[in-house]
Amino acid sequence: MSKIRISSVFSGLGVPKNTYVAQESGYFEKLLRQGINEGGTLCLVTGSSKTGKTTLYNNVLSSMDKVSLLVRCDKSLTSQEFWAKPLESIDFNRIKETSRSSERETEASAKVGGTIGWAWLAGLIGEVSLGIKDKKTEVEIRERILSKPSTNHLIPLLKNSNAVLVVEDFHYLQEEVQKEVFQQWKAFTDEQVSVIVVGTTHHGVDLAYANQDLVGRIQQVDLKRWIDSDLSMIALKGFNALGQNPPREMINFVSQECAGLPILMQQTCGQLFSDKEIEELGRGEVVSFNMANARSALFNVATTRYRQYETWYTRLKTGPRIGARKYETYELLLALFTQDPPTFQLLRHEIDQRLASVGLEPCKVPPQASINSTLKALAKFQAKNGFSLLEWSEKDQAIYVLEPAFLFYLRWRQRKTDMPTIFESVIMALLKWGYDQYKTKPAPVTQSTTEPTLNILPYEQPSNPEDGDKKK
Repeated sequence: MSKIRISSVFSGLGVPKNTYVAQESGYFEKLLRQGINEGGTLCLVTGSSKTGKTTLYNNVLSSMDKVSLLVRCDKSLTSQEFWAKPLESIDFNRIKETSRSSERETEASAKVGGTIGWAWLAGLIGEVSLGIKDKKTEVEIRERILSKPSTNHLIPLLKNSNAVLVVEDFHYLQEEVQKEVFQQWKAFTDEQVSVIVVGTTHHGVDLAYANQDLVGRIQQVDLKRWIDSDLSMIALKGFNALGQNPPREMINFVSQECAGLPILMQQTCGQLFSDKEIEELGRGEVVSFNMANARSALFNVATTRYRQYETWYTRLKTGPRIGARKYETYELLLALFTQDPPTFQLLRHEIDQRLASVGLEPCKVPPQASINSTLKALAKFQAKNGFSLLEWSEKDQAIYVLEPAFLFYLRWRQRKTDMPTIFESVIMALLKWGYDQYKTKPAPVTQSTTEPTLNILPYEQPSNPEDGDKKK
């Protein structure tokens, strides 16, 4: 009897076959497909980490019989290396011709017998301009094309084949490189070549700042945090493929706990089976699940897949020079993001609003200057510690959660038998930390009829402004 492997159904890698869900009834797929079909459009796919940006464009390109030429950006990338990467990654076995002028078609095809390869590409670019009129081998032609890569080499390929340039994490480029590269992108729009750019939502405007000529030529596909019903559909499709009928209450509960991330839904569903030591199922086999199984699966995913957040969370919660600060602004900032409704960003005035709802004693509420100095110190403090979970934008006057899965880890890093709110979980962790650190001077905790009240010990404040709120 044939069996189905659980990992082939519930997987957070690649484009899922059995559990693919078109978010919001396929709205984002339609937007991206429209941008690709309208030649000369910069298709800007944005969204928080793990919201499915890569899965989205891969699925759309596959449905259109197109292949991606991928550039993953980092701070070390130069402008010349940027244009070299997609050319170096060409797999001519996957490239198909779409349209060419008859003159170029005759010239290129005659030289390589109609075979698509580097000589074919040289025919599109122009052999005279490349200086390879007398060169014959594919290796020689490849070396010449890659010696001085530019848009002039890439555009003919994209214009005459099923290849699409995809750029991920463009905001990681150094500012001068970013401007140099993006200012050349008007050539793509002039040649009616569409390009896909993938990045975080709040960096999307960087394209317009880099080259204002691109305004009006950008099709932004901004993926939101997934709604619970779409996440539930991932689970239902997968369980149906496995011939299972789990309690709908459990599916709804898990979807609410996955921080709006489809990868977490995939991983938690897979973990439900893994916890029962089931790797594959045969036809007719039935597995029973309940709410206790769901809580256990969420805990196990958090502590096995996302344990790396523990060190970062502890460092961020502690902040710089913890024993010398009067106000616990780092802990409070983390706690504010756990309040309802969930959000990946807080404007400056929303920080004050959420602080007011915490229930702190007036003397424990950080003053405006303390909050502002902490926000400005976030980037440098995180960089020193080798992670980036939060980002403060002075221009937008907003703080962003760069890793939404961090909220999931925060809630499920400890095993639960009942369900306190996320905010309660953070407050309890903060209180325990304060007690462990200062047993000789325990902080009094006052109970509230609504939210737990956090009382922070009044430490003296240091003077170095980069540490956030410091004592005078």
